[in-house]
Amino acid sequence: MAEDKESAEAIVSEVHKKIRAAFDVFDHEFNKTVDVREIGTIIRSLGCFPNEGELHDVIAEIEEEEPTGYIRFEKFLPTMTKVLMERKFRPIPEDLMLQAFEESPSPRKRWRRCCQLQWTLTRTSSSTKTLLA
Repeated sequence: MAEDKESAEAIVSEVHKKIRAAFDVFDHEFNKTVDVREIGTIIRSLGCFPNEGELHDVIAEIEEEEPTGYIRFEKFLPTMTKVLMERKFRPIPEDLMLQAFEESPSPRKRWRRCCQLQWTLTRTSSSTKTLLA
């Protein structure tokens, strides 16, 4: 039983690393905040495909009481951890994800990194589901 708990903790730790890495791509000022308009891109880079209503719900949950236009990592991390661990949103079809990042004006390095995160997270999520079942 202790091994299962350690495995689950290791998986949560990996999920946190992936969330941090995706968030950091858009933290241009290195102050643990991102523009609220980037949240959808970050969530999608983590392999989730929320509709606009679901995205607005997530933003409403993590936004400050007095909206500043920025989202703090401390508020984003627990919400996204829950979203990913519970597999709240359907996964992004691979072809749609590639299309979105190819059409993006962002550098190739950024979309490649996001795709790698999504692929790794998909593998990690499958392991988590097995352990938590």
